[in-house]
Amino acid sequence: MVLFRYIMRRMVLAIATIFTLATLTFFLTRIAPGDPFTKTKEIPAETMANLRAKYGLDQHIMVQYGIQMKQIFFHFDFGTSFRTIGRDVNTIIEEQFPVSAKLGVFAVALGTIIGMGLGIIAALYRNSVIDRFAMLLCVLGLALPGFLFSYLFQYFIAVVPVTQFNMNPDTWVPAVGWGTWKHYLLPGISLSLGVVATITRMTRSQMVDVQFSDYVKTAKAKGVSTARLVVVHELRNAILPILTILGPLLVGTMMGALITENIFGIPGLGRVILNAVVNSDYNVIMGVTIFEGAFLVLIILATDILYGIIDPRIRVSA
Repeated sequence: MVLFRYIMRRMVLAIATIFTLATLTFFLTRIAPGDPFTKTKEIPAETMANLRAKYGLDQHIMVQYGIQMKQIFFHFDFGTSFRTIGRDVNTIIEEQFPVSAKLGVFAVALGTIIGMGLGIIAALYRNSVIDRFAMLLCVLGLALPGFLFSYLFQYFIAVVPVTQFNMNPDTWVPAVGWGTWKHYLLPGISLSLGVVATITRMTRSQMVDVQFSDYVKTAKAKGVSTARLVVVHELRNAILPILTILGPLLVGTMMGALITENIFGIPGLGRVILNAVVNSDYNVIMGVTIFEGAFLVLIILATDILYGIIDPRIRVSA
């Protein structure tokens, strides 16, 4: 019964969070200057009025709000794009989301592998030059924006070798585009740097905490090898908190990829939402924002429920 109440509270909180996100997104898009049709100056006034009437933009804002909330939460329909005639927002998300998801999974997987490796090394050589160097990389990875690395990688790795060293552009790392495994490399590495910094710091912190536990001291006293000590006794017990942040980290990486996707010409949700903001395409902005926000909320909800099942203390104190 306690577990059931815990799950229900988390589900109600998740629904309230998604509804609040939808409400804020709706009113913020309406407060912003202009609308989807004032971006096109050549439309005559009569045509403009007809377009606003067709999409319901001539109605009171609260009427628009009620209609759109009903459409989203009762019919799971985000409507049609104002700027791309005949294109449903649901279809746009369905087509573009797999691209962003694949790039995000690649970046998070790469960042997790590298980050855990650096974190383990930093913990083993705590307070040494290696540790300080790893922490410096973490600070740089968190402080500098990912799109800055995107520009640097694109120019120095993709453009310079082709223009200055006569590398074959057909076989070298491409500067833009999407379709082959090579197109994952530069944007994936750019997006993975923030993941590397986060995972490195958490791995180091967890490994250092575990090193002072009784079972690790006992294993050392028994003469367990360093490799077995790290893998079986330290990393195995330090990895759970790291695994719990991978879901939110994946969503955050995907949501933060909008500039990177535009730099590399990747047809993902990042480019969709950026174009929608530039063109004040209300329905696309609403659809992508709510979809990604709900994705994040559901991952956090699943993590909370799983934690509540594993550790009864959490659901009792919640």
